[in-house]
Amino acid sequence: MTKTVEYKPENLALFERIRARYPEKRSALLPALHLLQDQEGHISREGVEYVAALVGVTPAQAHDAASFYTMFRFTPSGRRRIEICTNLSCALRGADDLYAGVCNKLGLEGDGISSAGDHAVSSAECLAACGGAPALQVNGAWVENVQKGEIEDVLAGRLSRRPLKWPRSPGEPILLRNVFKKDSTSLATYRAGGGYARLRDHLTTPPGEIVEAVKLSNLRGRGGAGFPTGVKWGFLPAGDPRPRYLCVNADEGEPGTFKDRLLIERDPHQLIEGIVASSHAIRARACYVYLRGEFHEACHVLENALDEARGANLVGPNVLGTGVDVEIHLHRGAGSYECGEETALIESLEGKRGQPRLKPPFPAAKGLYDCPTIVNNVETICCVPLILDRGAGWFASYGTERNAGPKLYCVSGHVNRPGVYEAPMGSITLRDLVFGEGYGGGIPGGRRLRAVIPGGSSTPMLTAGEIDVAMDFESLSRAGSALGSAGAIVIDDSTCMVWVAQRLTRFYRRESCGKCTPCREGTAWMLRLLDRIESGKGAPSDLDTLSELCETISGSALCPFGDAAVIPVASTLARFRAEYEYHVREKRCWKEVANTYEDAAGGAGR
Repeated sequence: MTKTVEYKPENLALFERIRARYPEKRSALLPALHLLQDQEGHISREGVEYVAALVGVTPAQAHDAASFYTMFRFTPSGRRRIEICTNLSCALRGADDLYAGVCNKLGLEGDGISSAGDHAVSSAECLAACGGAPALQVNGAWVENVQKGEIEDVLAGRLSRRPLKWPRSPGEPILLRNVFKKDSTSLATYRAGGGYARLRDHLTTPPGEIVEAVKLSNLRGRGGAGFPTGVKWGFLPAGDPRPRYLCVNADEGEPGTFKDRLLIERDPHQLIEGIVASSHAIRARACYVYLRGEFHEACHVLENALDEARGANLVGPNVLGTGVDVEIHLHRGAGSYECGEETALIESLEGKRGQPRLKPPFPAAKGLYDCPTIVNNVETICCVPLILDRGAGWFASYGTERNAGPKLYCVSGHVNRPGVYEAPMGSITLRDLVFGEGYGGGIPGGRRLRAVIPGGSSTPMLTAGEIDVAMDFESLSRAGSALGSAGAIVIDDSTCMVWVAQRLTRFYRRESCGKCTPCREGTAWMLRLLDRIESGKGAPSDLDTLSELCETISGSALCPFGDAAVIPVASTLARFRAEYEYHVREKRCWKEVANTYEDAAGGAGR
């Protein structure tokens, strides 16, 4: 007998409120599926059909979108869902042993549900908890810095929530000025520190003047590309009668990166003020914050802050009596790294698979609902009130000539003080970030540095001899890498670099959206070769094949994912080729004979 699936009355009322946020019903698909899954525990075929009817799509369209995202469960799961991050930063700090220990305790060989049916275990490809590695989530709650000896506490429910204790930065905090205050998420705390004090003035300033101020400030996008924000805003077509939209990219999925999570969880009103001012600048009356689906805590914090802001007339119609209307809507993703790409984010917001669009047209001309749209990163938007309050000249002078303003840097992996640190952009070097007393604090256990990935997993790594480089866009580019999202992953001399490439390639293989043949097939092929080499079954020709694959995939995809996917392989091949050759020649990893292995690739080695 077919089970009837429908929302409970209170959830149906909530769904109707959610649907009202969007000019097109289909955009409510992901929130509707989240709501149903929270109610039922999983999503059945009948549930897909029910939601499809509510949002006005066919069951096939609803299932096509739902099946794309990793967070939607199509079979029942245990009452306690444990997701363990096994990506690079967590793996460097023992995540594999933690994962194996959990599975062993539950009698599982890998991802699955315990025989008693009360626990569901899965490995995750980065949870943006790199600073709290090894990390896991229990029913969506952060449990960070988990040790193998704490497995029993996790399984018994005694350890179900432990967020990271964020370390403080040296010097004057600006972007992080509120995060360590008591009740830092509250409107009262934000206002006590000067927040919203000049918002009315900014909203009575002509939008063009704000855009010009952002241009003069030399604010560059903090999401990875570093494109000038004011110039991007200027691409919106003048005199176009269509609605304009601001989309805030809070889908922080780049391994090694967790700065936006900190801003949202600990200082949400800074983001809200930035959104209101930025929306006025680009003449947008609606903003959608696309929040990473795994950010359960951030979602709760931001929703509460938005309620406070609406109650104080800081968001909504006629903000502070200025005649400016700005509504902010929170939209949760459902598990897809690709949705960090701006057109894939827009597709997902429209209730479709998060796959990139062909460009041009660019979102500024044809974005959300085919209307002019700006997509900016969380940290970027948080810089806007600073520019307006302190002046474009101040912002431009804080940092270096082409790299202005305060910058957040993430550090994870083999360091004593992983965390998010703030400094004027370009004022510190990568060496400072890794070894500085107020920053990473050096390598644990007296080990030596082998390599650093300076800007998140999609940036080329640098060896120990290459880290005397300023942490800004131009300096890292000249050094052969990139600032990217400023997520530095530190790797000590006990680590196999073939394993590093394998671990990151596994991430790109799993996260490929599948739209492009080079990404879909190329990442799978690279992973098979790396698996073979790491397991001692590689052949000399495999190294040439890997190099050819990198050249074939690079530059041939619809979006930057293809270029990002080859970097771990290309980078390690370029700097640690001798290690690959050792694997192939000796049919084993050098770690098995670490006392006699000599690193011939120019890194710190042994």
